[in-house]
Amino acid sequence: MARQFALEIKSPSGKHLEDQAELLNIRLSDGQVGIMKDHVPLIGIIEISHFNYVKEGKVYDFAIAGGILNVTKEKVMILADSYESKEEIDIERAKSAQERAEGLLKAAKEGNKEDIDIKRASLALQRAINRLSLTSRK
Repeated sequence: MARQFALEIKSPSGKHLEDQAELLNIRLSDGQVGIMKDHVPLIGIIEISHFNYVKEGKVYDFAIAGGILNVTKEKVMILADSYESKEEIDIERAKSAQERAEGLLKAAKEGNKEDIDIKRASLALQRAINRLSLTSRK
């Protein structure tokens, strides 16, 4: 059996996952990182992206809407803005979010910027595309 470490993932909505992992692959603001047992302490900003962890040869895939990674001697903690496993993603909801965000950005580009928060719409589009791209991976 491979050496495992404690992995904990929390979000402001109260969603919480605790498990053991052999490897965590995650994208931080300064690049992709792989975490294994006894990794040096690390704190990083997580981008809107995918991450996965491996336990006993099985890969668990997730979409994450950003957050903070904290690697300590005791455990690896992810404080996520939000996250969903590949199986939890509602494809129709993600497609609707993508269409809504694209519509807002198109309206802003055409000069209807009065009530449109462009940054918020751009982030919503990134999150929707990220979620959809995870569901299309095998």
